[in-house]
Amino acid sequence: MDAWQTVRKGFIKSLEVLLMAMVAVLTLTVLWGVFTRFCLGKQAEYTDELARVLLVWVSMVGAALAFGEKAHLGVDYFVNKLHPGARKALSMIVQMVTLLLAVVVFVSGGWGLAMGQMGQQLPTLPISRGMVYMAVPLGGVFMILFALENLVSIIKTPADQLGAQTKSEG
Repeated sequence: MDAWQTVRKGFIKSLEVLLMAMVAVLTLTVLWGVFTRFCLGKQAEYTDELARVLLVWVSMVGAALAFGEKAHLGVDYFVNKLHPGARKALSMIVQMVTLLLAVVVFVSGGWGLAMGQMGQQLPTLPISRGMVYMAVPLGGVFMILFALENLVSIIKTPADQLGAQTKSEG
């Protein structure tokens, strides 16, 4: 295994562990909120807000990880019916559009959103709203890295050997 694959495997594993930890904390937070509301008569104040924060982070990091692992939703049936050269060109176009979207919407727009909210404090948690929205540009950076990796892989692979772009389609 070359150095890039070792680094990639470690990075993916780190994202998976981070996501599992966030989902576990999210689950426990929601359960605690329900318990305190219905069994103690007064819900712990921070549980709703912490659950929302974690949901934003799980969504953005999880979407980037799904994209990187080619586990995202995709329908390659019709693409696989194309001539290999056309399939390769279309796959490259898809990765370039993904790169553009990630740069413009997630990184640039997300950064602006996060920076615009940095001065606002969450009511029940000791963090700023901007830190909540930092998940958007961070997820965008991860998507850019994965899209670049996919693009290089598509370019290196001969057109007749290029398969589906998602794991679900083979």
